[in-house]
Amino acid sequence: MHLIKRLKSTATLTIFITTNILILNCDATEPVTASTSADKRSYTLLDAQGKTVTAHARCATILTSGLTWELKTDDASAHDKDNVYRWGGNGAEKTGSIFFDDWNSLLNATNTEKLCGFDDWRVPTIDELKTLATNTAEKTTVNPEIFQLTLEAPYWSVSTYQNYPEHAQTVDFATGASNYYNGFRGDRLPLRLVRGNRK
Repeated sequence: MHLIKRLKSTATLTIFITTNILILNCDATEPVTASTSADKRSYTLLDAQGKTVTAHARCATILTSGLTWELKTDDASAHDKDNVYRWGGNGAEKTGSIFFDDWNSLLNATNTEKLCGFDDWRVPTIDELKTLATNTAEKTTVNPEIFQLTLEAPYWSVSTYQNYPEHAQTVDFATGASNYYNGFRGDRLPLRLVRGNRK
């Protein structure tokens, strides 16, 4: 009888230890899973053919806006981050009398190659461009995880100002400011193409 009681106690102790080990293992893996899941919810990266990837992406779809953005390169191609344009071309708002067609070369090349599987690329509106401005602890800029090759400079939109027809609206990714006065139409500034429903 005494032996049976000792065996029961030992069995109970073994179950208790095993249960505690399982709980500790579950706790250790939860933060990694949560972080990965949160990252996947904010954007989707696409390769040149439109397939979802985790690296070497050419486009990014921001899930909150539904807009897909061109990702810049550093290879002297049509998508090079250092390419700059005077304001005007396909999609430009028809206000004022100063227009150029510089950005048509980027639009035509991007739509012809069907970057990321799409041929409806365009220059963004000012409201769309503003959605890329992200607040950090130090300043307002663009999300560096997604848009790594972004110049700290004003970027063109297709939007104009009625009262200042020689200017067009920009977002400055050095400061996050949206202004007309750093967007004289004859200035040579960078831009980033977008596709999706116009916002």
